[in-house]
Amino acid sequence: MSTPSDPSTIDLAQARRRAKELLAAVRAGDPNAALVHPHDPPRLADAHHTIARSHGFTSWTALVRAVEPFDPVAADDIDWDRIREVSIVCLPATGIVSLYDDGGRWVIPHDQRRPSEHVWDETLLRIPLERMGFRRQGTHVFAIDRARRHVVFWVDGAPYTGNRPHRDDANVWSGPADDAAEVLRGQGDLVLADLVTRAATDQATMSYERHQQDLQRTLTGGYLRAPTLAGGSGFGGDEQDWHDAREVLTAALEGLPEDLGRPDQPISFLDLGCANGHLAASFVRWGAARGVEVEPYGLDLSPELVARAQELHPQWSDRFWVGDASLWHHPTGRRFDLAHLLLDVFPDDHQERAVRHALSLVTPGGRLLVSNYETRAEFAAERIVTSYGFDVVGRTPVRVRRQNQKPYGTPSVWIRSPPQ
Repeated sequence: MSTPSDPSTIDLAQARRRAKELLAAVRAGDPNAALVHPHDPPRLADAHHTIARSHGFTSWTALVRAVEPFDPVAADDIDWDRIREVSIVCLPATGIVSLYDDGGRWVIPHDQRRPSEHVWDETLLRIPLERMGFRRQGTHVFAIDRARRHVVFWVDGAPYTGNRPHRDDANVWSGPADDAAEVLRGQGDLVLADLVTRAATDQATMSYERHQQDLQRTLTGGYLRAPTLAGGSGFGGDEQDWHDAREVLTAALEGLPEDLGRPDQPISFLDLGCANGHLAASFVRWGAARGVEVEPYGLDLSPELVARAQELHPQWSDRFWVGDASLWHHPTGRRFDLAHLLLDVFPDDHQERAVRHALSLVTPGGRLLVSNYETRAEFAAERIVTSYGFDVVGRTPVRVRRQNQKPYGTPSVWIRSPPQ
């Protein structure tokens, strides 16, 4: 085998045509056509292998990894019905890339799209869970191959600890994107090296408007497809799991009526990012168990999810609104005794703004409950909000899952709105 050709000189489309022509010649009995290690009868894969060897690569896969071109792309410019392959750059923190060991080679999650699978709602969830046990959160497409059948996403998220089918024994390496690219170049994966670098750059330069558009696309389809109320609120598990994981949030109700000087009056609860309204509705039931009457309200970025919340809870249909939690104000300027904000739906550089704005929606003397559904201590809500200079006045307990005894993330915390 010769020394590998300069990847910049190889036209992958031309190499594919040459492979088809070579196979046709072999099948026609051309004495000048030969395959390296052919099957009987010969296959296109044999021709691909032969062409790759002629360029000095050990396999067709190695050639593709070194030369396949990917162009920038926006989600609205993709014909999703044509997509057959998906690759995913996993970014567990800003600028940090996770790779996993696949038979002695560091790779990113990749697979074929399954028949009838929805790329954004299903393929993007399945592949990183199956390949390396990574649960995607923010989801952003940024590249596509020249045939426009293979798309590349970058996703943020975290190692998964829940009940969905997932791999829990992957050997994972995580580090700065430049280091990941160097690892990939060192093993001959020039295309992957370029993609992880481009993913980190795309993350660093993405506008807030695009983040919110992608967030709406990510959450709306998946939540509307979910077969359970908990699933429609972004939770993987049954109703008992939902209770175990989320009922602890009602710890923020303890003592609140008395602090507000209204011990016998209802507490207004605003869920910022309410999805189908299941958490807001659950607070009514769980609050009653604590002896607190709760009036539920909700806000979500997705009109479709707000419509679902209104459909599921017609008695409160006028209490669900469409809006961005970091920008929205109630039409009449009303404020709420307890508001809940989920940090992991915002990019890192927008979280402080989101917290400060959410606090402005809270009744003087009321509470802002802040969550980050993370198992990693460095991303705990308390660590984040205290870094912004806020004093935490309470925190929720954390229960463990019945199935594997792993905790449901880190504690949510609440801060107090200054009294007038």
